[in-house]
Amino acid sequence: MLEVAAAVIANDRDEFLICQRGPGGSCGNLWEFPGGKREPGETLGECLARECLEELGVYVSVGEVLHENQVGAPDEAIRLFFFRCRILSGSPKTLVHGQAKWARPADMETKSFCPADRPVVELLKARLT
Repeated sequence: MLEVAAAVIANDRDEFLICQRGPGGSCGNLWEFPGGKREPGETLGECLARECLEELGVYVSVGEVLHENQVGAPDEAIRLFFFRCRILSGSPKTLVHGQAKWARPADMETKSFCPADRPVVELLKARLT
């Protein structure tokens, strides 16, 4: 089973970093929480730290798992782990994504998210209302 780690990065204004994928491919032009596939020998935390550096140019601290889910057919399943994160250094850049922005959960309702990320949007919205 493929394992994917995603970063739910908060700032001091109760906003979260969301990124828009480029056109084409899986979930083209949809919004997501940044992250990626775990490589052999990596922990999920190491994976997420590497992905945030590669995709956003930031160093993050990886906290606890906020949510996890599984998508796809049983023989092609992907297990996603969403971790609470904080930026330790750097400012987010769009090194891979079309856009990146800080958004409140209520504002995320107007964005089209990848289906696997939508439950996290709902979870954040419920916790901050």
